[in-house]
Amino acid sequence: MKCLFKYSIPLLFPFSVISCGGSDSSSSSTAEVAPPTPEPPSELAKFSLGLSDAPVDDALAVYIELDSITLINTDESQATPDTVIETFTNENGEEVETIQVNLLDFQGSEQVRIIDEAQGVELDNGVYAMELLVVDEGSYVLLNNDATEYEIKVPSSRLRLGDFAVDNSAEQVGELPAYTVEFDLRKSLVLRGNLNNNNGFIIKPQGVRIVSQAGAIAGSVAPEFTNLGECFVYLYDSETAEYGDMFDSEDEAFEEAEQEITASAPLATTQVAVDGTYTIGFLPAGSYQMALACGIALDDNIQFDGITIPSAGDITPDVVEVNVVAGESTNVDF
Repeated sequence: MKCLFKYSIPLLFPFSVISCGGSDSSSSSTAEVAPPTPEPPSELAKFSLGLSDAPVDDALAVYIELDSITLINTDESQATPDTVIETFTNENGEEVETIQVNLLDFQGSEQVRIIDEAQGVELDNGVYAMELLVVDEGSYVLLNNDATEYEIKVPSSRLRLGDFAVDNSAEQVGELPAYTVEFDLRKSLVLRGNLNNNNGFIIKPQGVRIVSQAGAIAGSVAPEFTNLGECFVYLYDSETAEYGDMFDSEDEAFEEAEQEITASAPLATTQVAVDGTYTIGFLPAGSYQMALACGIALDDNIQFDGITIPSAGDITPDVVEVNVVAGESTNVDF
């Protein structure tokens, strides 16, 4: 079954108000006056932005502080200057020069607005890249049972994210922004060193997506599977034929496997909560496949571990096809 979000993101169409003038009252004759041509609707898109994340193993808090956001129009023929946003809107509706967010406070389909439409940022329709200028001192990870603040290191303090489309049909609705940066921390947050020699963390652009007019997938996992151990839901492209664990062959630390890797890495993953529920939020509309894995070994987000997926006892069906609709949360139970 499908259930509606608590909100939906409607398409809002611009309109213009037309005023018409009369003829000169001193004239003794009248002539037909052609109606004025309506002005074309504005092509500018009003920009607003929120942050959200998917949970990560063993972290109590993941703080990121931003100093500015740069939006880069990728169409070189337009010669459009970069748009640099240097003020943010905090949860109290106040404009601030920097903003710090604990990403773990906004998981699944929850998000926090950091740029409000009222700030007046307007963009031409098109495809943009986004660059986050990170404040190193305010970005760190707190682990369970550990009071140490482990720094998040971003090369040159600039996190360059992938391309996303800006369109003036995407509008802020109440406090819900038109665009969302979704951090899948299980994929993007990488430990430097190891658990016995923790040198902090790196956030990579892999696993971070920017979406608008998105949908979600949510559901529950039966106790017969959660009793096998910690469970994780893996999301794949609809064309995937072989389901792999997380890995990043583009990372400089990636180690080539002895045999060719034919499995596909997931698009997103999430851990099933202790009450058996899960949510994967802020997904572009489209078709996907889902698989469940329970009681598996640690899934390294750089190295290919060869974990069997799906892996949850005698689950039937072992892979579920799902269609995500913008503005809706699709229910999938295992």
